[in-house]
Amino acid sequence: MLHIEVALPFFDIDISLFKSAMILILSNSVDVTTDLMLPHLQERADVFRFNMDLWRDYQWNIHAHGFELQDPVGRVCTEQLTGAVYERKVMFNPPRIDEPAGGSQEAWLRSEVQMIWSSLKDWAFHEGKLAVIHPSPSGTWYKWRQMRHAARYFRVPEWQMLHGTPVTLSAPVVCKTNGVTPVGNGTVLTVNKVDPAAVDVAYPWFLQQMEAEASADVTVAYIAGKLFASEFSRTDMRGVDSRTSSLEHPERWVPCELSADEQCRIVEMMRETGLSFARLDFLRTPKGLVFLEFNPNGQFAWLDIKNERGLFTCIADEVWRVHQQHLS
Repeated sequence: MLHIEVALPFFDIDISLFKSAMILILSNSVDVTTDLMLPHLQERADVFRFNMDLWRDYQWNIHAHGFELQDPVGRVCTEQLTGAVYERKVMFNPPRIDEPAGGSQEAWLRSEVQMIWSSLKDWAFHEGKLAVIHPSPSGTWYKWRQMRHAARYFRVPEWQMLHGTPVTLSAPVVCKTNGVTPVGNGTVLTVNKVDPAAVDVAYPWFLQQMEAEASADVTVAYIAGKLFASEFSRTDMRGVDSRTSSLEHPERWVPCELSADEQCRIVEMMRETGLSFARLDFLRTPKGLVFLEFNPNGQFAWLDIKNERGLFTCIADEVWRVHQQHLS
């Protein structure tokens, strides 16, 4: 029999609503992956979804004895009732705003809300309740560290991060970014083919050698040691950024097989990072997989929309495993 000690809630609600432990999902209202994930969790436990972009519709009280959260329909989640916390995409809508030089009230509000919810994630991590998506005990895995680490397991294209120094890579070369900050009016710089001789080194660049022999983009969802691989043929790809073509033709991502050696290399590489989840990007070449990068909280729903491969079930199993540890 489940027994949970529940402190008197701050909100004026019927205490009988506290029936069982909850899974708290941190997300936003337009995240389709969360929409598709919900049924797989709701069949196992009560789920409380906090949509960052709709924060004005929620109420919360965080204090020395815990927290109480209330959603727009009056459901309440407390610290005592939270068995697991699963972070999806904690974003605002629109996700980015161009701020005036002196700042803005909206930017300040967003920052305050973000910090509050970051502190709840920090609490969940300390309590062992942060499921699937959590910080690595060995620190943050930015691209520079990723590529140096991955080079122990896979071939990694030659690359440079530079400013004020000559480009040493020879054509063909692509230009990438280290983050997703917009360059203005919400515009984000995507992967582009560039002429090395024309690169203005007054700017901070991330350049990488192109793989001319690549036949397909391969993306792999890593979930606590399990792998789900898909590929996108580069034959009809527009440009060099598969994300653009993926939005236009998502159906061209098809399941693919990895060799036993490739699987072992990915699993061992990821185990060393200390992460439970990542979506890894590779190129398929005649000489094997070439590593590009991994995203510690990348989107994954489009790889198995109907859960035919069990990707959603695998995520739900991992959240449920953490949740069950606190059902006492």
